[in-house]
Amino acid sequence: MKITYVYADSAEEWNCSEWRCAIPARAINRLRNHSAQLLDIQSFAQNTPQAQEICAASDLIIVQRNLFGPVLTAIQRWKARDKVLLVDFDDAYPLMPPEGKNYSFWVEGKTLRQVPGREPVWETLDPHPLTQFKWGLRLAHAAMVPSARLAEDWRAYQDIHLLPNFIELERYSRVGIHSHEGVIIGWGGSLSHLHSFTESGLLAALQRVCNARRQVKIMICGDPRVYDQIAIPNEQKLFQAWVPASEWPRVLSCFDIGLAPLSGPYDDRRSWIKVLEYMVMKIPWVASDSPAYNDLRPYGWLVQNTTGAWERVLLDMVDHIGDHKSEAARDPYLYGISQNIDENIEKVLSLYSTIAVKALGEHTQIARL
Repeated sequence: MKITYVYADSAEEWNCSEWRCAIPARAINRLRNHSAQLLDIQSFAQNTPQAQEICAASDLIIVQRNLFGPVLTAIQRWKARDKVLLVDFDDAYPLMPPEGKNYSFWVEGKTLRQVPGREPVWETLDPHPLTQFKWGLRLAHAAMVPSARLAEDWRAYQDIHLLPNFIELERYSRVGIHSHEGVIIGWGGSLSHLHSFTESGLLAALQRVCNARRQVKIMICGDPRVYDQIAIPNEQKLFQAWVPASEWPRVLSCFDIGLAPLSGPYDDRRSWIKVLEYMVMKIPWVASDSPAYNDLRPYGWLVQNTTGAWERVLLDMVDHIGDHKSEAARDPYLYGISQNIDENIEKVLSLYSTIAVKALGEHTQIARL
């Protein structure tokens, strides 16, 4: 089977495309009789010579999230040539909170248009991006998401399949233990997570924990707005700017306790990535009691979004950090490594094949691969 992943992330925001496109592509290319390529969505939309060559040789084309404008035309073009077209997305775009990086685009339907010699101006898109997204879903043969809630949301528009984010374990296993004094409580995330802190009760809990336990430090990675919101002494705060995916496990190794706050319907549709990473790094973790983490409930702490609940669990973890680390190295770690992409890639390919057979019929060439 020959698969092309049409990725949507730019180099500056590279994250979702790593998990949903690059990681499975590398795993597929480690197998015999299967191959995968990555193609940027601009080239796909513009039908460049490179895109024509790659897509013509593909059995399946998986398009990531940006279902609007010329991407819709490209989907139609390759569908007419008997290619299996799948869509992959991992966010609840209609539910995006106002502080989300792409709120103006997905919810308000606006984009900044560059005007030569002048400041960029806001332009209202017609049709609205969400309308075009729904058109794109209907054009495809099927879609894949990493969240059960997200799958339920969109089943009226397409055949939606739940496909979790699997982890590339080898990257994490190369990292050694980071030696430091005290207890570091850590979190890393993008610009779409600020409300997860402000609405969950965690901010006030971190302040109380730091006041009660002076050996505790809070490490925030990625979004400086979260760092700025935590009102604790500077000597108890650490900030790590964004790093490439290849360097992230090294940063994670600094954490003694991992945080995963979520709040509201948008967050309930996130994937399990953050907690899964803690588990393969043997980091004890505490997260909001959200549907996003239901499957991981036996392997850590899920708490109600109140300041008191966060505070009680975090103080217990700080005071008994040795016990919690020992526990994290047992069943949580074993479950985490069972989600390695190489152990699960045949399941992914089986899903692709099932969709292809349904789309093109039992007697197509792809059905025999």
